[in-house]
Amino acid sequence: PVRFEAQLQASGWIALRILPSGHTAPIYVEVAGKPVRAFRRSSAFLLACVDRLWEIKSPHIREAERGAAARAYEHARNVYRAIMRESVG
Repeated sequence: PVRFEAQLQASGWIALRILPSGHTAPIYVEVAGKPVRAFRRSSAFLLACVDRLWEIKSPHIREAERGAAARAYEHARNVYRAIMRESVG
């Protein structure tokens, strides 16, 4: 059994490190009712990935399916923009 106390300032995840090879699965912790959020830089990277994927993939999407695909990609962009607004640092 393992027991410890930690003062967490923000929601996130914790894991027990097993040296030198890895760590346990993450345990998500919510602080003050706030969702777990990545650093703003990580969210911005993922938003840029969505933009790049659209740039690469959209020319190959059937015209009949392109509208639905564009809406799905825009939904993904909006999700990452919202996460960026809620993220730290």
